[in-house]
Amino acid sequence: MGKLSFLLIVFATFLTSCTTPAGSSSGGVGTGRPGVFVSPQALQITNVGIMPFKAATTLIGDSVSDQFVTEMMKLGRYDLVERAQMTGVLGETEIILSGLTAGEAARLGQMAGAEGVIIGTVSEYETVARGGRTYPVVGISVRLIDCNSGKILWSVDHAAQGGRNDTLARQSRKVVHDMALALGRHLN
Repeated sequence: MGKLSFLLIVFATFLTSCTTPAGSSSGGVGTGRPGVFVSPQALQITNVGIMPFKAATTLIGDSVSDQFVTEMMKLGRYDLVERAQMTGVLGETEIILSGLTAGEAARLGQMAGAEGVIIGTVSEYETVARGGRTYPVVGISVRLIDCNSGKILWSVDHAAQGGRNDTLARQSRKVVHDMALALGRHLN
């Protein structure tokens, strides 16, 4: 590897590490920006499958996963494997999403013909009461896993509280949109 290539990789690694310090969160509910990590190898992946996200209910996981599909399509960075292919592979293997490891996700992605697979967890999807009002709170973590190596190529997480007129679905779309924007800035 040439000296210039090495310096570019070191600089890119430095920039991504400045986004969210090791051990810190995305800034807490309602504050901060999405936390993003991007490995230099992430730029080599183009064909990606998106698994249904883990959540308190299948409906929440599927809905947020669908929102993420839409945002990834807007980003224009990846060719996405059809959801029916991913669902078919899941059905064939009978793997439960709640216990899905990065290695298993990579294997499922390979079975669906993907170079990378995106998995996610909806950790918060609730309303909280403050001062006699209720506010939606949504927290999501998403990772891209290389199907060949099983390594995490990028990770993005975000949690935010919406306004009093927001619904959980609207707040979820906002959080996913903010995550995709932050990720897009680091991938381009």
